[in-house]
Amino acid sequence: MIRKAALLTLLTALLASPAGMAGTAAAAPPPGRVAAAAPADPLLVSEITPEVVRVATAPITVSGTVSGTAGSSVRVAVRYSRDRPFASRAEMAAYLSEQGYATTNWNTRVQATALDQSGKLPFRFTVTPGELGMPRPGVYPFEIEVTDAATGQRLGIERTFLTYAPKGEQIPKVKLAVALPIVDRPHRADDATFMDDDLSASLTSGRLASLLQTAQDTGDGVTWFVDPALLDDVRVLSSGTRSVRGTRKNADPAAGQWLNGLRSALTDKTVVATAYADPDVAALVHHGLDKQAAASIQRGATLATELLGREIHGTTAWPAGGKLDRDAVDELAMSGVTSVLLSGDALPPRAAAQNTGQDATQNGQVVPPSAQTTPDAAARLDTVADNPLTALLADPTLSEVLGGNVSGPGAAMLARQRFLAETAMIAFEQQTQQNGQFGQTGQTGQGTTAKRASRTVIAAPESHLWTPDPAFVSSLLQAASSAPWLRMTSLDSIKHGRAGVPRADITYSEHDRQAELSRSYLATVRKLERKADAVATVTEEHTDVFHTAILRLASASWRSDGKRALSFAGQVRKAIDERIDDVSVLDTPRAVAGSNGQVPVSVANNLDKDIEIKIRVTSGNKARLAIDWDTGVYTTPTTKILAGRSQLVNVPVIVRNEGGDASIVVQLLTDGDEKYGSAVRVVVRATGYTGIALVIVGAAVVIMLAAVVMRILRRRSRKAFPFEGPNDGEGPPGDRQGAVPAERTQSP
Repeated sequence: MIRKAALLTLLTALLASPAGMAGTAAAAPPPGRVAAAAPADPLLVSEITPEVVRVATAPITVSGTVSGTAGSSVRVAVRYSRDRPFASRAEMAAYLSEQGYATTNWNTRVQATALDQSGKLPFRFTVTPGELGMPRPGVYPFEIEVTDAATGQRLGIERTFLTYAPKGEQIPKVKLAVALPIVDRPHRADDATFMDDDLSASLTSGRLASLLQTAQDTGDGVTWFVDPALLDDVRVLSSGTRSVRGTRKNADPAAGQWLNGLRSALTDKTVVATAYADPDVAALVHHGLDKQAAASIQRGATLATELLGREIHGTTAWPAGGKLDRDAVDELAMSGVTSVLLSGDALPPRAAAQNTGQDATQNGQVVPPSAQTTPDAAARLDTVADNPLTALLADPTLSEVLGGNVSGPGAAMLARQRFLAETAMIAFEQQTQQNGQFGQTGQTGQGTTAKRASRTVIAAPESHLWTPDPAFVSSLLQAASSAPWLRMTSLDSIKHGRAGVPRADITYSEHDRQAELSRSYLATVRKLERKADAVATVTEEHTDVFHTAILRLASASWRSDGKRALSFAGQVRKAIDERIDDVSVLDTPRAVAGSNGQVPVSVANNLDKDIEIKIRVTSGNKARLAIDWDTGVYTTPTTKILAGRSQLVNVPVIVRNEGGDASIVVQLLTDGDEKYGSAVRVVVRATGYTGIALVIVGAAVVIMLAAVVMRILRRRSRKAFPFEGPNDGEGPPGDRQGAVPAERTQSP
């Protein structure tokens, strides 16, 4: 046993050693020692201008900084491919990922130079399109590489693109639509309760402040998707005192300023209302909450119109994650939606052979994978409704660039270049397709460009809760507006046509389904919805007190925040229950005597509105007490109870056997026979007359009758025997025979 224990200890030590921990995270530094900072990026490219090359002889300026060990010597070179523009966007992606595409030429621009004492080497140089081998229009690879001058080892490399679009060259136009969301997670549970103060901070210096700045800085070429639930939260925040988890707080004037600023920024711009609270439409449909999905769409457009002060439509839906299946699409169509903004991956091109390495067919011609073109952004979606939907398909790559993180040094410049290069490649794809020269670019396509409709592409952030960099978005849109191959357009101007690359059916993977709000959480929402409906319909004038609260619980923002979602649901449940409790059944014990009778049931209405309700009573112990009604269940007609009043109802009952303590169960119902609150059990003390009880009662009756008879006889006997004897008329009255002398007493 000792040897086994020692062996086990040794194995444990070996497993805990660094060798035994291979593949795990590095151990934390010992207490008191600061962890080493991550090494600086050895290469930072801060400038490449111009971003679009228009003149063959114009210099291209490149600047940046090399970081490393002080005194070490480095070289800076450019790598390119002479006379080899990209043939397709697939080649561009392979180039960035180093998967099957490599540059063929290089040129050292900074010879061996030592880094200064701080370990830095700023550099700046120029090249021309001619030096880089750019003889014709196209998108070209461009790399800046830093190497160790002594060993030749690569220290860092930055891959980007140069777009060459010479002036006077006829390049097919591409229509670009940009969609940007102004959406946030809900901050109120029930309408009167904020669950946190995060909204105030976001409006003044956080994500929502950045969104407002972005809206103010961008022009008219953007379509804005605005969540009315966010606007409503901001309005409530600015309009008066509010409750934050039971604490009263004053109005926030900054919220009113933000809302006014947004109204002004969106004036004369294309605005679309999202469904209220940006719901998880797919999850709602999959779990039987279709009615709630339709209500969110209707509520969204109405409230957005009210809060923005102009007509706002909600006929374009933008689901979370850009993915839907057929069931959800049908529900949107039935709810009045006419178009839906999806990710391009949701409706992939039918010519998907580029993923298999096989040839595809376009317009009857064989197209190699390297030359397959970007499909148009609009497609037709047939639904169960009378009219089909227009699928607006955002380009995944452009969307990733637009919504990506550009906070790092030089990241914004490289992202702009990528965006411009991708859209330019789409234009050159059209030109190549028109000329029938697949796999080669550079032909002008004169005489054919005007005959074909422009390709349309859409860019939209992948997440509705994106955090924009206002300066980057503004500069990107300005660069796009000035690009000779791009023309900005609004989302509502895009229509599906018959031409273009055909698309396959909707794809909705198991991963997409697993990302939805969970079944258990939506079961909770469904229960709360039923209770909220009862609260709404019990009043004489139906009022949807908790309608918007239930809609907020279905927000897609809860997909990644389940703990917070349950907290919100708990607060909504509490608020609903408190209102339900304002209509109550008095549970004071009752009594009933005899073999049958009536038990009074009292219902109190402490609401500020009249209610119309039914009262259903059943027996809690049928062996002792039964309801004297045909079905054994007593249900009143719809009864009106005034605000602040009570209503008494007498329930007919039958006492069985020897009676005793029993109970009745009282359930309130709405006019539509939905349960209102929980059933209340009222104790009834019932007394019957059987066995010895009947004998005792009979004896008591006999005794009572005997006493009455004796009293009657006594009265009659007094009348028959007077105090004086019979008066025969002889002698004085005092001498009458038979007279009984009365006792005499002297008066004082």
